[in-house]
Parts: sequence; structure tokens; C-alpha cells
Amino acid sequence: MWSGQLVGPEICRCRLVTSGPLLFRKYCGETVTYCSTDSIIHLFKPPNATPHDLLVSRAIPNARLIRAFALTNTFVSPEQDIHASFVGHAKHLLRAAEKRGWPHFQQVAMQAVDAALPASSLSNFDVFVQDVALRVTLVGLLDVDVDVAELDPGDIQVVAALITQLWALSKKPEPIPVHLLPSLNRHLRRLMTDKDTYPNPLDYVIPVWETLWRVVATTIAHTHRDHILLETFGDLHDHPTLSQFRLFKDQSHPSVEAVISEAMRLHPPSKHIVRATFAKAFSSVLPSCFQRFVPDSSGYVLRECADIGTVLRSSIWGTDAGEFNPSRHHVSNFSEDQTSAMAFVFGYGRHRCVAASWAPMAAAIIVGAIMDRVQDGSDYQVVAGPQIGGREGWLGWSVARR
Repeated sequence: MWSGQLVGPEICRCRLVTSGPLLFRKYCGETVTYCSTDSIIHLFKPPNATPHDLLVSRAIPNARLIRAFALTNTFVSPEQDIHASFVGHAKHLLRAAEKRGWPHFQQVAMQAVDAALPASSLSNFDVFVQDVALRVTLVGLLDVDVDVAELDPGDIQVVAALITQLWALSKKPEPIPVHLLPSLNRHLRRLMTDKDTYPNPLDYVIPVWETLWRVVATTIAHTHRDHILLETFGDLHDHPTLSQFRLFKDQSHPSVEAVISEAMRLHPPSKHIVRATFAKAFSSVLPSCFQRFVPDSSGYVLRECADIGTVLRSSIWGTDAGEFNPSRHHVSNFSEDQTSAMAFVFGYGRHRCVAASWAPMAAAIIVGAIMDRVQDGSDYQVVAGPQIGGREGWLGWSVARR
């Protein structure tokens, strides 16, 4: 969320090697993948790199999102003035949301849940969560001046579906059907009519919503059958404060903050974060649109990938690294390596997510609002599928009327 984590996973065959201080490097053709905390920190904070260098190294791997979404924000641009403008606007939005307060944000979330609950017998779980998160993103953070319930459900669902579809298509070499982006922009503009504030609405919607809904969905998937955790989210729903969010009673009653952290550990918003550096020893030609940012335009690009997903499930978490266990996030259990690894969830260094302190609480409030209406004793229930998905992979999951 606003962190530069817009690049999807690399798909390649790798061989594991070690080299000096940068341990556990995978060489994948022209992509080097780092799988240790030290090597990832080195990637995000390279010695002697200028602010401009860091913007260029982030923008090049994200160029595919220009093709898919025609983004113009800092994630795809190496221009320092675009970065400053985007970050400034993002911080302004966050300050405004914080000033309105968490009770207000919760009210928006509750209204969004009511608007998204299926009128018929059931709804696909991912579609339902996407609907809720998009309504909350628009009204609760981007401050779209309209009542949550007045947002057209058709526009909401088309926007969510097309963003997900275009994201998948952006990873493939085939041409993207030309009608998809205009359709997405048309439906989104009906939801966000303020052209002065948002000349290109996708610049802001994608970084916020695309991460937020997946954190909410995976958290619910892990907690909807756990009565203790449901009670913990119920307490936050009754008292939407940071102190309640952070309240860690004991090992059997972890805080909501710990639950969200564990969900993001097992399902990080970006499992792989890619950067690009210039190296003539590699044969991938620099895209022409970036050649003017390199002293020698005949230079080549080395793609370097931080394998966040591997670090967050590595041996530093113990023998149960693949299991959902929020209690591991109690301060008494945390090692220095684990602290460093969790920092990667929101990026690292100069371009760490500007919403890193806001987003977990926001996701928790949305989870609480959903579970207040969709749990035992209510009119709706979550029906679990065979496995927990990501952007896709939620087959069998639904929200159903009882």
C-alpha cells in the first residue's frame, strides 16, 4: 500500500548459491533473487545510491503497469517531482483520515458491509470482500464525497474485477484487449467524479485497494472459525482504538495487531519485490523509455528480487513457520531477525509504505465490521473453500445467507 510493492512474483527456474555477505542468492537467468534479511536490506538500501537511483530502480520493473493501467504515479515514474507530489497527497489523505478518527472509519466500514452483503442466497467471498474494501477505500480514505450506499454496485464490481483481470494480464507477453482499460476508467470515473483531485483515479485506487482487500480476506480466512479471535475482533469493534488494537492479553489471547501481522506474514501483500540496476554484464536491454536516465544509453538491466515470501516462512520462525500462530508476535517471542523480516511487509528504507502505521488498523476495522455481520448467530456466514487464495484462488469460498 503506497510502498512500491506493485510487482508480482517472478516465475523462473532457479539454482541456490551463496556469495560473500549476500547469502542465499538465487540466480534466475538475468534475475537475482535474495532470500535473507541482510541481502534484502542491502537491495533496498544500496550503498551510495541517490534518491533518483532508487526511483529509477523501482520504476523500471513496474513499467508493465503502464501498459496495463496507464499509471502515472511514483511507482512507475523515476521523476522526483512526481514522487514528491504523490507522497505529499498520500500523507494528506492519511492525516485527514486520522483526524476524522477510527470511529468514523468504522462507520464507513459498517455501511460498506451492509451495502455489499448479498441480497440473494450467496456471494463469492473474494467479490464480497473486494466490494467492501473498495467502498471503504473510496469514502474512508480517498474522501470521495458520496454516501457509501450510493456507490453503484455495478460500477464497484466491474472496477474490482477489471483491476484483477488487468493485473494478471500485465504479467503476460500477449497484447492486452484494448477495451478493458477504457471500460475500467469509465466505471471508476463514475465513482470518482472529481477530476481535479484525481485526474487519473487508478494512481491512488490501485496502491490502496489492491493490497487492502487481500489483507482483509486472508485475515478472515484464518479467523472466522476461531471463537477466541472472533471475540478479540469483537472487542475492537466495540472499542475502535489503537490501544484496543494493540492489547495483547496473553499467549492464548493475542492482540488484533498480532493477528493482522500473522496474516501478512503468511500472505504478504507482495511476495516478491523487484528492483532494477544497470549492469552491462547482463543481456536484458533497458526499455527505451528509461534510457535517458542512464549515462550510457547502451546499458543493460539486472533485475534483483527480494523474496519476501520465503523470508517470512523461513527457519527464523521455527518449525511451525507455515502455521497461523498470532502469539508468535508477542514482544517476548520476537527475535531481531523476525523484527527485520516483518518490516519487509511494507517495503524498506526510503520508499517504505507511507501507510505502514495506518493500514494494519484499517484492515482490522474492516475485518471487525465484516465479522460483526457474518458469523455464528447472524444472518450470514463464511463458507470456506479448500485453500486460502490471493488475488485469485478463492474457489469454493462464499458469503451465504443462513
